[in-house]
This record gives sequence, structure tokens and C-alpha cells, in this order.
Amino acid sequence: MSNCGGAARVSTLAVAGQGIGFLLAVVLARQLGVDGFEAYVVASAVFMLMVTLAPRGVDKFALRLFPVLLEREDWGRAKGYLIFGARRTLWTSVAVGAAVGVWAWFIRDFTPDARIAVAVSCIGIPAGALVHFAMEVLTASGRATTAAAIFRVALPAVACASVGVMLMSPIQLTAAMAVACWGVGWTVALVMMFYQIRRTAPSKMWRADKIDDASAWASDALPFWIYQVCLAMLAQAGVIALDWLQPTATAVGAYAVAVGTARLAQVLATSTNRVYAGELSVLLERRDFHAVQTMRRKRLKWLALPLVVYLVATLVFPRELLSLFRPEFVAEGVNALRILAVATACNVLLAMAPTYLKFRKRNRTTYAIVASAAAAQLMLLWLLVPAMGATGAAWSYALAMCGMYVTFAWLAHRELALLQQ
Repeated sequence: MSNCGGAARVSTLAVAGQGIGFLLAVVLARQLGVDGFEAYVVASAVFMLMVTLAPRGVDKFALRLFPVLLEREDWGRAKGYLIFGARRTLWTSVAVGAAVGVWAWFIRDFTPDARIAVAVSCIGIPAGALVHFAMEVLTASGRATTAAAIFRVALPAVACASVGVMLMSPIQLTAAMAVACWGVGWTVALVMMFYQIRRTAPSKMWRADKIDDASAWASDALPFWIYQVCLAMLAQAGVIALDWLQPTATAVGAYAVAVGTARLAQVLATSTNRVYAGELSVLLERRDFHAVQTMRRKRLKWLALPLVVYLVATLVFPRELLSLFRPEFVAEGVNALRILAVATACNVLLAMAPTYLKFRKRNRTTYAIVASAAAAQLMLLWLLVPAMGATGAAWSYALAMCGMYVTFAWLAHRELALLQQ
């Protein structure tokens, strides 16, 4: 599969799916009201943290390991890794969901709506975590377009349809019901993902005797897990900090919709990186560093035009975009959206650098950089949010994330230059 052609297809699906999610967020912001929407976005932020924590890195490590196993036709280990990853993800997600459910219900002083919404999100964690694992396996198997179609389009479309059914019923829509509608989407996506894996994986793999290398896989997946958790904390900490430190629900909602709008560009990185990561794994195994540089240039060339269009839209028309959600979010969200848009564009361009470092097993370097970024963001949130609200949360995210990605890119570029000498 051509990288550019695959990236174009996957990006198109990702942007289409993000558009569905954007429209759904607009509907929910208008239907739930400021307080109800705050409960919904807080529950969503908690869900994303849990769903990142649960796979414990085995999902992202699949992009490194699975293409190599398939190229070597090591069917026993490929089958063993599928079983190992699914079991590890399932049991961890159950434990995480139960622990967070107890915390939300008995310890954290959430509003009643937020408490119920978080509890409902805990129920959906096993399906959400397994979908993430299955998506990476499908992508690593060369089915990136299929994985993107299910994850990026089918999942939000089912959630949107479920919300539509609720709105047509006489029942008053609540934050917990909106979260439950997403749970329906995760469940349908899970069934579709596992059907595709079962149908498209080589028949020799299913007939092979399972080879289990659990201890080595768990160790190798650890850097990916630590990186994922830190990245999820960086992404969701703003919403959670605003919920704790701001007295108004408007600031939380304004920041959440600004982040959601900024993610229209973020999906370009998260979707296309999966296309390139499989080939990057094979190229590093072959030690073809010149081809790695060529792949990097192709990726940057492909991303340039979509990012320019995105920046023009978000920097020139921020008020119009935010007013689609609620008029109350405009004053709080305009500066936050502009800051997040520029930061996201920077991060998208540099997003393959940490993947390269993890594939090269530069684990200590990865740990130090993401930990420093997470610590910097927490400190900035504590200093800026009380005085600046959503704008302070946006600056905290932008400074921490841009600093992290620039550092990653510099290190990756320096190492590749040395290896090519």
C-alpha cells in the first residue's frame, strides 16, 4: 500500500468521523445546557484517561511487533500476542473501571449528574479499551483503512444515531444518557473490529500453536504505556483542572469545545501515524535509515495543505465556530481555541518523532521528556487556571506539549543524521 494513498484514505475517514463527533458535540451542548454539558465533558475526560490506561501499552506495541511477526511468518507468536493483549486489556479495564467507579461515587465530590455520568463511563471501559487494542492490531496487519472506517466513522455514527433516538423519545436527555450512547457505539465497534480481525488474519495464524512470550511483551510494551498515559494526562488535564479550580461550568464547557475543535487537526496525526508506523517498524528492522527520512518527508508534504486550511479556519473564524455550541462559550473560548489550534498544528507536524524514539527503545529519554512535560503542565495549570480560566488551561497545554514535541523531534533528527553518516 502506498503511504500517501493510505494516509489520504485514512485521513479522509478520520476527518469525516471527527466531523460527526463535532456535530454531536454541538447538539449535546445545546440540549444538555451548560451544567449538563460540563458533567458530560468531565465524564468523557475521565473515560479517555481510563481507556488509555487499561491496555497497558499492548495496543501501541502491536504497531511495533505485529508487522515484524507477520513479515517473518511467525504465526505462533502472532496468535499468542493477540490472546495475550486481549486478556491483559480486558482484566485491567475491569479493575480500572471498578476503582474509578468507587472513587467517583463515594470519594470525589461530583455533582449528581457528573457522578452518574462517570459511573456509566466506567461500565463502558472494557469495550472501549478492547476497541483500541483491536484497532491497532488491524492497522498493524495492513488494514488501516478498515480500522479507521470502524473507529473514526462507524463508532461516532452509532453514538450519534443513539442520541437521535433519545431525542425523539419523550425521555429528557441527560449527561449520563449521552455517555451511554457512546457506550453503544463502542460496543458495536468492538463487534465489528473482532469480526474483521477474525476474517482477515492469515488462516495459518489461527491454525498455529500459540507461543506465549508474555513477560517480554509486557516489558517491551511498558514504554508505550507510560507515554500513552502521560499524553492522555496532558490532553485531559485541562478539563479536570478547570472542573476542580474554576467556579463556573462555562469555563469547563468553553475549554472542552475548544479542544474538540482543535482535534479536527489532531486526527490527522493520530490516523496517519498508524499508517506510517507499520512501515517504520519494518524499515528500522532492516536498518534502512535513508528510507525512514524519505518517509518522514512524504508525511510532512502530505500534511502541509490540510494544516494550512485548518489554521485559517480556526484563527480567522473562532467566534463563529464556538457559537455553534453555545453563545456562552464564545467569550471564554476564543483565545483558548486560537492557542490550541497553533499548538495542535505544531504537534501534528512533529508527532512521528516520539514513535521513532520508542521503536528505537530510547525508553529513558522518552520517560524523562513526557514526565517533564506532564509536570510542567500541572504546575502551569495550578498557576494559570485560577486567574485566566480556559485561556490559562490552553496556555498550559500548548507550552507543555510543544516543548515536548520539539524536544522529541530534535533528538530523533540528530540520531537519524548520525546513523546515516
